Amino acid sequence: MNVREILSCGLIVLSLSGALSVQAGAATYYSVDEISTAIFGTADVQNTAVWLNADRKAESADLFGSAFTQARFRYQYVDGTRLWLLNEIGKDKPISYAVATKGGKILRIEVMVFREARGDEIRLPQYTAQFQNISLTESGDLSEHIDGISGATYSVRSMKKVAKMALLLDRWASEDHAGTP
Repeated sequence: MNVREILSCGLIVLSLSGALSVQAGAATYYSVDEISTAIFGTADVQNTAVWLNADRKAESADLFGSAFTQARFRYQYVDGTRLWLLNEIGKDKPISYAVATKGGKILRIEVMVFREARGDEIRLPQYTAQFQNISLTESGDLSEHIDGISGATYSVRSMKKVAKMALLLDRWASEDHAGTP
């Protein structure tokens, strides 16, 4: 083997190891501050939470097959718009999402951190746009059909579940604030 072949093999190995490390690591698309600014601009953001009682946990069990285990979900709030930061398992690892809701509808959904080896196409605007203005039906389904992506089935399921979670949480937050002027 001459020097040129050795260098060429070394570059191939380096480029392959770089590609593998990108796939194995998390891809961060938004920080909390970045998504908050994208949704609310420079408005004065309130941080608050939805508290889960036994009835709400039972309702989540009916909708998702298992009840929420936490006592509360925190969110950011400005003029009726709520920003939910939620995690859901894709195939093997959690995917972090930001979902902006208002009046029982999704304004925007974004992937903040993607940790899976494949399926990150769900973060693309062409895909996330179909979630805009959908709501939660009485039966707990999304009001519109969401297209899948070949090769990203688990990621698609994860995003649809997070959309439902955010809409359910938005409903509860609206109930909590119904008596507030």
